Amino acid sequence: MSRWNSTSAPFRTAVATQLQLLLGPPAEPVVAMVSGGLDSMLLAEALRAHGYPLHALHVNYGLRGAESDADEAFVRAWARETGCPIRVVNAPEHFGSSPDLQARARDLRYGAAFAWREELNASVITTAHHADDAIETFLLFASRGTGIDGLVSLAPSQGHLRRPLLEFHKTELRTEAERMGLKWREDASNEGDKYTRNHLRHHALPALEQAVPQVRDGIRTTMRRLRHLQKFAEVAIQRESALYTAMSRRMPGTRVLYRDALAHPHSEVIVHQLLKPYAPFELEALRQLADSQVGSFLERDGWRIWADREGLLLVPCADEDPFRAQSVATTQQIPIWDGEVWHSAAELRLTELRKRPANLGSALEPVTLEIPSTALWRTWLEGDVIHPLGLKGRKKVSDALTEAKVPSPVRRDVVVLAASEAPGVVLWIPGIRLSQVLAVPSDAAHVLRWTVNYL
Repeated sequence: MSRWNSTSAPFRTAVATQLQLLLGPPAEPVVAMVSGGLDSMLLAEALRAHGYPLHALHVNYGLRGAESDADEAFVRAWARETGCPIRVVNAPEHFGSSPDLQARARDLRYGAAFAWREELNASVITTAHHADDAIETFLLFASRGTGIDGLVSLAPSQGHLRRPLLEFHKTELRTEAERMGLKWREDASNEGDKYTRNHLRHHALPALEQAVPQVRDGIRTTMRRLRHLQKFAEVAIQRESALYTAMSRRMPGTRVLYRDALAHPHSEVIVHQLLKPYAPFELEALRQLADSQVGSFLERDGWRIWADREGLLLVPCADEDPFRAQSVATTQQIPIWDGEVWHSAAELRLTELRKRPANLGSALEPVTLEIPSTALWRTWLEGDVIHPLGLKGRKKVSDALTEAKVPSPVRRDVVVLAASEAPGVVLWIPGIRLSQVLAVPSDAAHVLRWTVNYL
């Protein structure tokens, strides 16, 4: 008989319910984060008892010397005994000597877990967080100042993460582990007050319990209700999201946040929810950006948000190669602003004509004289000028882009046909302006027709 059956019937039923609810039937591989402590060993046994294809991930941070190695040896021995596949990740040398240790440790273990999940094509990663972990997190975030997301950041289900033990207190888990004769490792670092979480556990929570004996169950109930409120807010904002955000008409695939969202009475909640998939921009900074001139931007966590005519545009900070100068060819691939929409890839094709046609096209698909041999395609530069067809005098290319209302995030990416590599004369800004230099006279016998195909 499985030793799991030695646990109490109510506990077994409650765990089975959580596993079914969070993981579904046992089919695909499950990556379980197993430290060797009581909580993770108990969850590992629960997953095995219910038939889940368990894969144990253990991280050896090397912070406690021989004790850390003993934890690893213990988990390896358990994996051999149970036939459970295991992966051990070792922290780099001197891992504990750099600042922000807890955040780096968290990044290391979750990074390893998600990488293995992808290799296995597994649906979920399980962690053994319990109710007291969630309560400590609640108190920690509440003390620092946060919103609903911070107060309930340890949720039963978050993306690929699952926490089946989140409804159980530590005392319940210890009682059941002892009842089934479970073996585990104790981490001596949990006994000290070096970390803020430990201090809360050893001092703040006991003091609260002395004043309010039911504090643990009370906070657990509060968090449950806050999760319901959080979900309601998400659904409500999503239902009305068209009032606050949409995909840009001018830059396909780009999210635009309307300025009206920043003036809403509940803008802090709305904007936070809308930007959650992107980056945590501060509301006041966004309001200042919205009042800034077009072309201003903020950058955070791999995202830029630009002040633009359409609203605030969200664009990833991509490490794409810049456009490299190219000589003129029969076919050319460049980005183009067609006057209404930005096309990140368009094919320009030129065809030789033996006589001047009646229709000379437009600034997007013109008919031109032959191109000077020194001309080339490059991104525009400060100092570039063009003599626009049909106008007197010269115009700065920067002014021509402003008049054409090129979106701020791609303004620097506009490619022009220039007379040389150095800043100076520009012959054509596709979709915007054609130079008088390429104008076709009435008696021209040999001309070029340019056509565009969007890719």
